[in-house]
Amino acid sequence: MAPCALTVDSLNPKVLALADHLGNAAIARRAQCIQNEIETKPGSHPFDEIIYCNLSNPQSMGQQPNTFFREVLALCDYPHLLERSETNSLFSSDAIAKARKILDLFPWRTTGGYSHCQGTEGLRDVIAAGITSRDGFHCNAEDIFLTDGSAPPVPYYLDESRGWGVRMSDLKQQLDGARSKGVNVRGLLVINPGNPTGHVLVEANQREIVEFCRKESLVLLADEVYQENIYIADRKFKSFKKIARSMKFDEGDIFSILLFRFQWVLW
Repeated sequence: MAPCALTVDSLNPKVLALADHLGNAAIARRAQCIQNEIETKPGSHPFDEIIYCNLSNPQSMGQQPNTFFREVLALCDYPHLLERSETNSLFSSDAIAKARKILDLFPWRTTGGYSHCQGTEGLRDVIAAGITSRDGFHCNAEDIFLTDGSAPPVPYYLDESRGWGVRMSDLKQQLDGARSKGVNVRGLLVINPGNPTGHVLVEANQREIVEFCRKESLVLLADEVYQENIYIADRKFKSFKKIARSMKFDEGDIFSILLFRFQWVLW
């Protein structure tokens, strides 16, 4: 028998890394098994409900989906609905108006086709205007890349005693440890606010992180899509771009600020 052409050893390392990243599926499978046991064998566990939060889905924590967003997406994905009379009774007038406005940003007035590698220019213009309005510092649409997905990271520790902030000494230890193993660490990903807790980093900690990235020549990736999901009355969201600009950094510095998943700007 001829040797197998495709083995674990011959797989692209990036494919293996992706499989490792999806390893938390085992947690979901175990949770499903427990869920089945709860339903078929009442009293088999000291609880009667499973809350699936392994993928940080707010809706699994009880947050209701926003109908407006779903209506707009449906109309954008199937724009022919906008030409039908019954649409006015099925969709809200706000959703219809917003869908028309978004579709006007596409030269072909439809979604789903190939676009510029950075994303549709009209969408990037709207996002840039939203970021400029939010931070008070100019944002260039040419610096924006619309994308999705994630990659397996080098983890870092959040310190509860510091309000779930980051200790720079711990961050440095993780970075040095990864580099000592031959890992070429190129960036630091910070999710702020956190999901689903809504925790927000304090400004002092954000400044420490910005300075750390500058010193270590790291790209700072700020995932700030949940900036409206804040549940602490005395905490206010501040973007990392605003923090960096207030520290007198700009596009010419050694590190970059990448803000992504800004779908809120379109609404």
